[in-house]
Amino acid sequence: MNVTVTYGTDERTITVEEGSLLGAAIISTGLPLEQPCAGRGTCHKCKVIAEGALSPYDEKELEGLTQAERAANYRLACRTHVLGDVEVTLAPIVVYSNKMFRACDEYKRQDVPLGLAIDLGSTTVAAFLTTLDEGRVCLGAAALNQQTAFGADVISRMAAALKGPETAQRLSMLALSSIVQAIDALKLSRRVKERIEKVTIVGNCTMHHLLMKLPVDTLAELPFEPHNTASIRDADSLFGDAFPAGAKVALPPLIGGFVGSDALACLIHYGFDRAPGPMAAIDLGTNGEVMVTDGKRIVVASTAAGPAFEGVNISCGTRAVDGAIVKVQIDETEGSMALTTIGDHPPVGLTGSGLLDLICELRRVGVIERSGRFAKEHPIFGDRLSQDHQGIRRFLITDEGVDLRGAESLEDAEQVSLYLTQHDIRELQKAKGAIRAATEILMAQIGLEPGDLTRMILTGSFGSQLNVEAVVNLGMIPPVALDVVEPSANGAGFGAALMLDEEEFARGERIAAAAEQIDLDLDAAFNRRYIEAMDLPGGSPA
Repeated sequence: MNVTVTYGTDERTITVEEGSLLGAAIISTGLPLEQPCAGRGTCHKCKVIAEGALSPYDEKELEGLTQAERAANYRLACRTHVLGDVEVTLAPIVVYSNKMFRACDEYKRQDVPLGLAIDLGSTTVAAFLTTLDEGRVCLGAAALNQQTAFGADVISRMAAALKGPETAQRLSMLALSSIVQAIDALKLSRRVKERIEKVTIVGNCTMHHLLMKLPVDTLAELPFEPHNTASIRDADSLFGDAFPAGAKVALPPLIGGFVGSDALACLIHYGFDRAPGPMAAIDLGTNGEVMVTDGKRIVVASTAAGPAFEGVNISCGTRAVDGAIVKVQIDETEGSMALTTIGDHPPVGLTGSGLLDLICELRRVGVIERSGRFAKEHPIFGDRLSQDHQGIRRFLITDEGVDLRGAESLEDAEQVSLYLTQHDIRELQKAKGAIRAATEILMAQIGLEPGDLTRMILTGSFGSQLNVEAVVNLGMIPPVALDVVEPSANGAGFGAALMLDEEEFARGERIAAAAEQIDLDLDAAFNRRYIEAMDLPGGSPA
């Protein structure tokens, strides 16, 4: 009997005897599985998605898995037995995120009513615990969106949903299970959960529709419009036991096109309806939302930046895990390159911010040309330039990287070389080109020049952690003064928290009705601006 285990891009198959424990089979593949309770079924850390010939749920599983998780084929690996061929998907590893924080203990005040604000992102799902009497966001926690099993981008997930109702149902359950994981990560006591009275969920149009099991056909093809944009104020009956009993669940309205309620949450949090002058905000991620106002009109658009910002489709890309490279500094005098990694661990790969930093530094010292191509030679770092077996040019980042796949610890990990390839640079160029072109088009719609902006807010898991100088020097945004650019974490989450209040929810509905969604694909200048924006300025004076 074959057990096939998938962990990210790593897939391994092992043959086992009938009746074998699923947990033992997974461990035999060399892939990671947490079992702190030594297989007694009490810690619930060994949750996996498993399909195939398996033993029925036992008492421990029924106790440890919610209805939503069981519907999504979750099992406790330490309690499940293999009865035939089985396919297993390991839950994504926990990543570092600025959505995870403890701001205050106001939620511990006796009898204070509480609310949950949920930011259902394409990659990360975040939950924010908020006091309803004062609107204080006290805690934040996050989990990876398990829908990534169907692809990193919304296009792939819509294509999967269109294959049939079973897959669409699975995607909805994966979204709900991801929300449950984010809430669980808050580590709230039973008494605290009992005081949760309201839940607000925001997300882009695709995430909204997949969660709510709405048709995505009109989003996937012309006219690229949501099936329904209206707010949903009474959704609590649709989610079973996923949320605390008695909590009222609401979803704010979508704006239109691919601009969803997450962008709306940013608009309300940053006060676009009350802006004293021109300002812009960009929610940077796999799907980039751009918002601009002149103090009167609000124009918005969504652009497919691609997953490069998340470290996806990059040869040595990684999410924000221990050892992920987040900052790069090059010293031309010493001919050296300093890498900053999460936790000061040996480097395992590049995050989106690390990718941006590295390309900016290599452009500055002339290793990368303005076109994005590697220089033919370089007086200092020429020995780091080479070609792979396919003839693709690459730059050696470090020969002291580690490959953690299948390793039980850093000590067991294989040492590897990490490279930046020509393909990686092109992925970053495409992503930043899409953001810059969208921003320029929206500004042109309301007659703004870069110098008119008093604020340029970069938000989202990626945008809020960027090196602002790298963003400006590489031309990801229009040329504005550095002091105008504001990295800001959790715009969508904090906006969702505001909309736990009835008056603020109504305010959000008014903003959604007033905002003008611009179709970038209908703008004749988009392709020209996009190509021009792929250019990489910011090289050395020489």
